Amino acid sequence: MKSLFLFFTQGEAGAPQYLSRTGEQGAEALSESIFTFLKDSLHLDLLSNIEARTKSLNEDNMWKSFKDPTSLPNAIQASVGLCPQLLLLAGNDMRSLKTSEILANRMALPVCVDKRLDRHAGLQPEIGTLNDALMDLSNLLNNEINPPIILIGTSVNALLGWIKNHIPANKYAEFEKILSISSENDVIPSVLIAGFEKEEGQEKWFFDLPDIS
Repeated sequence: MKSLFLFFTQGEAGAPQYLSRTGEQGAEALSESIFTFLKDSLHLDLLSNIEARTKSLNEDNMWKSFKDPTSLPNAIQASVGLCPQLLLLAGNDMRSLKTSEILANRMALPVCVDKRLDRHAGLQPEIGTLNDALMDLSNLLNNEINPPIILIGTSVNALLGWIKNHIPANKYAEFEKILSISSENDVIPSVLIAGFEKEEGQEKWFFDLPDIS
């Protein structure tokens, strides 16, 4: 079982419950970049049933019922049923949700919310972290629920905390610098692409990290 993960960070906050104009523009640019990458580079057919997906999201009441954390598995299953190629998840911080909503509108996808996805060990660790959320997500994936592309809305700190356990220390220092530059110090969304493989219960992550040394 293999999937390609695209982790994207948050747009800058503005007025209460809104992104700043810079953060919003960054999220819009992110959405177009990801849409183009999936369509042109990975050759996913995102357009043939986009109207049907949009209609379902606007009219089907089931999408309003996935609010409780215990309903996440059902939300994921329903989302994959709507679009088997893609799964979009995000943490529940306002910045994560607002950034993800812009991407969701471009893709005509629901956002499956797991509050741990944008959490790190220094922020309410009792809730859980990105690492905990990804472990549980891995357990949910199977032959029936196996989207080839998984989009994850997270935070800079959560992403740094998670990847620190997966790459060498020298690569981590480089990645931290790159993420700071690409996100303009956590103002606009940035993306990390990672490969995931699970065979006979064994999980592996693959990263193609640039070298700035």
